Formats: sequence, C-alpha cells, structure tokens
Amino acid sequence: MLSVFEKGIVELIKCALKGGVPQLDEGFDFEEAYQYAQDRQITPIIYYGASNIPDFMDTMVGKKFFKSTMNLSFFSMEQGAAIDKITTAFKNNKIHHVKLKGTITRDMYPYPEMRLMSDADILIKMEEYDKIKEIMLSTGAIEERESNHEIIWRYGEFSIELHKLLIPSYNKDYYEYFGNGWRLATLKDEETNECFMTPEDSFIYMLVHFAKHYRDSGISVKHLTDFYVYTSKNPDLDFEYIEKELSKLMIADFWKNIKRTLEAWFDGAEWDEKSVFITKKVISSLTYGSSDNRTLARAIKASKTTKHVKLKKVMGLIFPTYFSMSQKYPVLKKVPVLLPIMWVVRWFEAIFNPSKIKNQKRHIDMISEESVGKYHDELNYVGLDFNFQ
Repeated sequence: MLSVFEKGIVELIKCALKGGVPQLDEGFDFEEAYQYAQDRQITPIIYYGASNIPDFMDTMVGKKFFKSTMNLSFFSMEQGAAIDKITTAFKNNKIHHVKLKGTITRDMYPYPEMRLMSDADILIKMEEYDKIKEIMLSTGAIEERESNHEIIWRYGEFSIELHKLLIPSYNKDYYEYFGNGWRLATLKDEETNECFMTPEDSFIYMLVHFAKHYRDSGISVKHLTDFYVYTSKNPDLDFEYIEKELSKLMIADFWKNIKRTLEAWFDGAEWDEKSVFITKKVISSLTYGSSDNRTLARAIKASKTTKHVKLKKVMGLIFPTYFSMSQKYPVLKKVPVLLPIMWVVRWFEAIFNPSKIKNQKRHIDMISEESVGKYHDELNYVGLDFNFQ
C-alpha cells in the first residue's frame, strides 16, 4: 500500500507529463515534497504537475517551487548549449560520437528541465582521443579523471562523461553483450561522423543502465519516468526485438515489472504487489540509491553467496582489488607490482581518518547473512536474480 506522500508524488508526475489537475489525498505535504524534489533533482517535474492546482502559485511553497524551477531551467539551458557546442565541435572535426541516455531523453520531455542531468554522456572512440582532448580543451572544459569506462570532464557546473565503453568491463554480464558499444552504432552522417543507436538499442541500453543501478544501490524517479516518455515518443518500437535481447541479458522479467509499474502510474492500471514494491523502492531512493544498498550489493558480488559475507567484506577492505586501488593510486597502472606497498600506504592513511573508519565499521556491522539474503531476495522478486557482477 502506498503512503499519502508516495501516491501524491506519482500523481504530480503523471499530471506534469499528461496534464490534468492532481487529485491529492488530504495530508499531502508540499513542504516535504519540495525538499524531496530538491534532493532528487526532480523539482521542475513536480512543479509542473502542481502548477495545475488552482491558487498553488499563490502559496509560499508554490513560489519556492517556481523560483527553483526557473533557476534550474537556466541551468538546463546552459547544459543543452554546452552539449550542442561540444557535439558541434565533434561534427566539425569528424569525431565519431553517439549521444547517450539523458542527452537523448531530455529533449523528449515537455520541457528539458523536467529531465535534469548532473552529467551528459557521449560515446567516443579511444583511438580518436588525442584529437578529442584538444577539442574539449578548446571548448573550455577541464579533464578531471578517468574510470574504467569513461573519461570525465568538468564543464562549468556539470560534467561531460566521455564513454570509452557503454558498460564498465567489470560488469561482466552486461559488458559481454555490449562490448565497447560500437557494434550498435550506425553512421548518421559521413561528413561529420555523427552516429546513433536505433531507438530499440537505445531503449535496451537505458534499461540495462537502470537495472545496473537498481541492483547496485537503487535509482530514482527521473530514470523511471524516462521509460514512459521514451516509449510515448517512440510508439513504433519493435518490442519483439527488444524482448528477445532483454532475454539474452536476463532482464526480460524485470522489464515486465517496470512496464506494469508505469501502467499503474500513468494509464490507470490496477496496482499489484510488485508495482507497489518497485514504486516504494524508487521513490525512497536518492538519485543513485543509497550507500547502505551499495554495501549489501557489493557483499553479494564479492561472495556470490550469503555465507561468510562479513568476513569477505572485511578482507576486501583490507586488501582491495587491483582495479579499485589503481583508481585511487594511478601509479599502479604503470607499476602494478607496487600493489602490496600501496595496501600498506592505504592502511596508514586510514589510521589518520577516524571518520572513514567509523563509517566502514557501520557498513560492516549491517552486513549479515540475513541482511544480504534479504537484499538478494528483493532483487529476485523484481526479476534481477541472475549472474550478479
């Protein structure tokens, strides 16, 4: 059973995207909704739903929603201009590139600020990176750091994530399907080397990204609404192909449950237990989940079983993997044999960071066969019990 607040959030989002005056239960708290929306980057979509309520704009909280939405609309405009500037520079220099995820869906919403992004994702070819780096610097962007699957640049107040891979290579179950992603890319223009994925493959990639975050820590409302907006704007999607590919990825059942949830949200379908469960999970999640969920997910990954999970977590903290250590200590990428020495360095750094030790102890204390088993069962319930990597 959804709470008054949860039902209200769903109702406001529905009215923002479909129109109509929200029908809210007595006791719905707009001050709570404002703080909730601010924390999850969804203030504009809640505002556009609430603005259909007579006299809402005359209230103090209505004015707060309006002011924040106007500020965020300018931020969204600046972000859109930055994406256009960078992709135009890529096209002018014949750089192969594919816009991904929010960079595509933001323009499908009634207003782009309804789909705020903290970063913009673009797939590139690493063999072109020397040229790409020069172009990025010429736009005023600043190179920040490199991860397993992307190179992150700072552009003003937001990030541009240049994807080397669609999915991190350590997510073996999904990486095996996507590879570096370029097998799914189609050349749009030979003069510019702008590329795209078909609407079906873009949908599959969006769902994999959603499933990855859902199982790893949780994911918030705006990523769920993407599927409603995307399917509404692409009514001719080939779902026979999509469902065949989702079966290969072992998330076909997960999509069925997400689809049923969206039908309850937007089409008046009857709520079932799973759509209520997913709604509660998504609404309670921060933009990319919680650290507690991330701890439990990592415990499952590390142990492959619910047995001895706490011991394996402790050992993982004492002796982190080469990959995680090389992200923290880049010297290991050049001299891997230094790994044991860097473990010792890390131990000494931890000694002088008691707050971090306290936080790690809290995470260790919450891990048990029971808690990890419960988390695994919850994933299984929604269709995500599979080769967990």
